[in-house]
Amino acid sequence: MIMGRLRDERDGYRLEWEAASAELRRLTRPRATPASGNGSPRRAGNGHDRSALKNTPRSALRVLCVGTGRDGTTSLTRMMQEVFDNQGNGDRAVHEWASGELNELFCQLKETNDSGFEDQIRQTILDCPHACVVGNGYAAVLPIIAELLGDQVTLVHLRRRDRAACIASLAENAEVAPENHFYYANSPAAHRKRPTAFHFGEMSKQQWLDLPLTDKFGWYYDKTHALVEKSKGLFPNTLSVDTEDLALDSVRAALAHAAGSSEAPRAFHVNRFVDLRHVPAERRSFVQRLLGQLDVQKLAHDDLYGVRQVLNELIYHLAHFPDEAPGALDELRWTLSETYRLLDHRISDVRELMERVGVTPETAAPPTERGAPRPHDGVRLNS
Repeated sequence: MIMGRLRDERDGYRLEWEAASAELRRLTRPRATPASGNGSPRRAGNGHDRSALKNTPRSALRVLCVGTGRDGTTSLTRMMQEVFDNQGNGDRAVHEWASGELNELFCQLKETNDSGFEDQIRQTILDCPHACVVGNGYAAVLPIIAELLGDQVTLVHLRRRDRAACIASLAENAEVAPENHFYYANSPAAHRKRPTAFHFGEMSKQQWLDLPLTDKFGWYYDKTHALVEKSKGLFPNTLSVDTEDLALDSVRAALAHAAGSSEAPRAFHVNRFVDLRHVPAERRSFVQRLLGQLDVQKLAHDDLYGVRQVLNELIYHLAHFPDEAPGALDELRWTLSETYRLLDHRISDVRELMERVGVTPETAAPPTERGAPRPHDGVRLNS
């Protein structure tokens, strides 16, 4: 065989040495000390410009898919991206693009009646660089989106028929990742606001805060879908999709048509919840992102997919590393140094394997030069 054994006895010893060496360094790595705080939210600054909106190019948005979250939005994003990949035009489908920002701005607008926040909402929408965005955070601002882009955007209403299951999943998600669930999750980590019943004048703030978490998400589920239904008449092109039907041939064909394609995407089912009972609370969001979004079908057919997925999630995690706690930056520096060391070792192994088959990085042609499509990179820092 050309390759022979990929790992001889020497390689096995090397792996053991690397693991032991890394563990010794880990024992002496700097640790972040939890920062003290009163759990108050980070409030968006009120430094918006009251002048006219910037003269920016028209938004690239063509397909807007709106749901509650925990209803197939991640799977739908993968499907829409495959439509664009098949078209080969470089368009992007992005999950939850600016959804947290738009939720926060809408809440600030309702709480202050400051029209400057509406200006920021408009500017955010006009600045959208993606052909398709999927997720929550858009239902409350659909009238503004329709006013700005209604003639060019197809509105896709995604709804999970199993209301109880969706509410339970939303509540679990708020506990696992509370950051974007201020007014919902009872956690000091929750800092970004999400619309509530008191923003719509349907109850007092105290009445809302006294509600159980599942009741809050019951309201959120009903309100989100009511807002989407109310705004459908503002868009010339709309499509309604039930989460449970995403795998149907007719639904996938309709989604492709919404993006201007006749080639239906494959069915995806990703972002499942994984068992986090034995995972420390502060690590659950990272583990859920890493394992819950794995596309098992792609993992089985693409040798590089697993590597890309893990690296993408690691880089995303490190780029969003919390830096408020004392010592956090020291811990991040240590982790980045260890990451560099590990990748450098693996690059050496890749070079050795390449030499065994008579190829070097200098002579290897990029995928595009060989006629193969460049793999989609998955998670982006600006997504």
